Amino acid sequence: MVGKQHQNGVGLNYDTWSRRHYLVATAGIAALSGCASSGDGGGTPEPDEETPTPAAGTDTPESNGEDEEEELPEGVSREEFESGPVPEAYTTATSLATETRDPDSLQSKADVLFAEYDEATENDAHQPGSCCGNCSEFIPDKNGDTFGACAKVDGYIDGADWCTIWEELPEPSVPEEMSESELATAEVPSQYRTAESQGGEARNPDDLFAQEDVNLTESVEAIADGAAQPGQSCGNCAEFIPDKNGDGWGACAKVEGYIAVEDWCTTYEHISEVL
Repeated sequence: MVGKQHQNGVGLNYDTWSRRHYLVATAGIAALSGCASSGDGGGTPEPDEETPTPAAGTDTPESNGEDEEEELPEGVSREEFESGPVPEAYTTATSLATETRDPDSLQSKADVLFAEYDEATENDAHQPGSCCGNCSEFIPDKNGDTFGACAKVDGYIDGADWCTIWEELPEPSVPEEMSESELATAEVPSQYRTAESQGGEARNPDDLFAQEDVNLTESVEAIADGAAQPGQSCGNCAEFIPDKNGDGWGACAKVEGYIAVEDWCTTYEHISEVL
């Protein structure tokens, strides 16, 4: 882990740009800077030159080109997988956007044209980069089987899936007495400074990456651009520290500044890896 790094003087005016545009722009600048560097960037994370290992819960194509049926959690039948019931931990759990799941008011997968990501891209209603992992209704994995659930749809749900009721995660408002330009490097509220992430890692405020160094951007944008795999977002990352004070923001055990559940960066680690 590198020491804390700050990037000052970024030539972008947050007062005229939305945070979402800024994240996309700075991610692009960081990527170009990385390409131009000599490779001795003093601790800045570098892309892995080997073929990356897919994140937990992500399907991989078989060498023979044939589709492989999705592996089910141990002891779960195909019928249970598609229509429930889901494990008790999800029955009335809250989604990424804090919506409580009501098991008596759910739609079937068939009703919402539920599909895996590759198939979903053929649907005209699909927005590039959108998937369950960055949907307001998604409930991330809670028991290590790589699957989650949904506040609106029955059955087991993979973060890389998609359906027609996909709903964009809300963008948090900029906290009072703070400008957008301060979000990336601001000291987070006391509840987060040494908090544990949802994967159990304690945050060390003196040992964090700068957001620019890890290409922090929105999950939808990262997946659409091919930087992230379908299903990945801060919301189901082991390093994420969810909202603790009701302002909609979270933090990260690896990255400084304010972090939204809708974000993504190159330090992403699937929550299933640590459960």
